[in-house]
Amino acid sequence: MTILHPTYILSPEHIITDKAVAFDEKIQKIDTLENLKNLYPNATIIEAKNSTLLPTFANPHVHLEFSANQATLSYGDFLVWLRSVIRHRDTLLPRCDEVCLKNAIDTIIRTGTSTIGQISNYGEELEVCAKSPLQVYFFNEVIGSNAATADVMYASFMERFYAAKKLESKRFKSGVAIHSPYSVHYILAKRALETAKKEKCLVSVHFMESEAERQWLDFGTGEFAKFFKEFLGQTTPINRPKEFLELFADTKTLFVHMVWANEEELALTKNYQSSIIHCPISNRLLGNGVLDLERIKDFTYTLATDGLSSNYSLNMYEELRAALFMHPKYNAPAFAKELVVRATKTAHDILEFEGGVIEEGASASFQLVAIPQDLQNLEEIYLHIVLHTQQPQKVYIQGREYV
Repeated sequence: MTILHPTYILSPEHIITDKAVAFDEKIQKIDTLENLKNLYPNATIIEAKNSTLLPTFANPHVHLEFSANQATLSYGDFLVWLRSVIRHRDTLLPRCDEVCLKNAIDTIIRTGTSTIGQISNYGEELEVCAKSPLQVYFFNEVIGSNAATADVMYASFMERFYAAKKLESKRFKSGVAIHSPYSVHYILAKRALETAKKEKCLVSVHFMESEAERQWLDFGTGEFAKFFKEFLGQTTPINRPKEFLELFADTKTLFVHMVWANEEELALTKNYQSSIIHCPISNRLLGNGVLDLERIKDFTYTLATDGLSSNYSLNMYEELRAALFMHPKYNAPAFAKELVVRATKTAHDILEFEGGVIEEGASASFQLVAIPQDLQNLEEIYLHIVLHTQQPQKVYIQGREYV
């Protein structure tokens, strides 16, 4: 048994003062330090002055396969980036070997995240993810816009999906990812979603990430028209947005990006078992604009880093800071609190894993962060955690210390 005594505890919605946490794999008791010492006389005591204990983050959308990228891929415009991915994919992917993947996971843990949603195209990172300390929802992705190759692509997807199913445990789950409405044929998407319904698993899909996607799917024009003609000899979109969205009516779906979704699409997804995943840094680097949070204020939504193909970091603190500054219309202290709650409790709820709260009986997965010694207004603690934290002082996952 360990007793950790920070200055403050964020539960995460509420600030708890003058309390300590007694834990093993679970949080056994939250009480005063003296009461916990009496209750657990043989416990290890950790005094953590000028610190706050808060739950670990969940990052529901990452692409670990691209973790070797630093400056190989081009940013600034979505199509420029996509062309660079195609141009460099065959050399970039092999560079992310087991050591690279483990380093990426280590970075994720050291920066306060205990749970991820991993999007996998090839399955090469399956074993590393399954053996890691993280809770992982492993989304095997299906992609393919040509109906003639649908059977082959579906067979590959099913092989990867059931390879992941064999490794399922309390902290590792197998899910389904549909790449996007511009890249997955209706038939292929429908078959993959039938698997998701049968297996009762979560689904992830990129939707309306870029203006180019909007123009292509609505009118068959824009930069994507040149792209598809050049690479696939395709001159018309394979899906219409509304018909594509209707495929997801009976699945629990994580809609990723949604920057260019229109009112009809938002109204449709609002009636589904859906969540929205906001990736501020990725959206900025690829020139896709800023998600209007007012339009999704009644949705369940959270933040994610996306992968290192479109981000410079897998650190959720970087993502929280980016969101704070990319949405300046919101009061900074109040919005910082909302972001912390969404990145902890909301994100864990979305991925259907335990965690994201500090309460008796919950998983002992939390992070200890330093707070400025001159903090005057306690209600602003969330803001100063977001502003000043690069890396937690300690990270625990199910009671085990990893930092």
